[in-house]
Amino acid sequence: MPGFRLFPLLAAAIALSACNQQADVPRPANAKDGIVIIDARLVMPPVAGNPAAAYFLVGNESDADAKIATIDIEGADMAMMHETLDMGGRSTMQPLANPLVKAHQSLEFTPGNKHVMVTGLAPSVKAGTSTMLTITFDDGQKAAVALPVVPPGAAEKPAG
Repeated sequence: MPGFRLFPLLAAAIALSACNQQADVPRPANAKDGIVIIDARLVMPPVAGNPAAAYFLVGNESDADAKIATIDIEGADMAMMHETLDMGGRSTMQPLANPLVKAHQSLEFTPGNKHVMVTGLAPSVKAGTSTMLTITFDDGQKAAVALPVVPPGAAEKPAG
């Protein structure tokens, strides 16, 4: 998670990326001010029927911490936050409950760390399309972004 002194650089990157990714996405009626989502992508599984994974960065430009309550991905039966941990040399995954996005900082969901496991995808959700990612915070406010669907193995951040 970037530190406070890196925030001006992060804010510039968020502003530039947000212009590209959020321009055509309508803000939810109860949109949370100061929250941006960048580098979002849904990576399809290598084996059909297995879970997909969503990765993104949530930036909090506000003066208040923001706690994520739920994640929804349009066209999926379930989207569940997880965290991969190293337990004595073994990698294990556990549910991630209500992660906090501190004021003026960011929280990344990346391969091998925090991520969103996505199951029950509709046939229309396939590589080369996009769907919607909506984050609901503990105060009921939301943030949404278009979520490009990419093929298996494309977990790295999108170019651009």
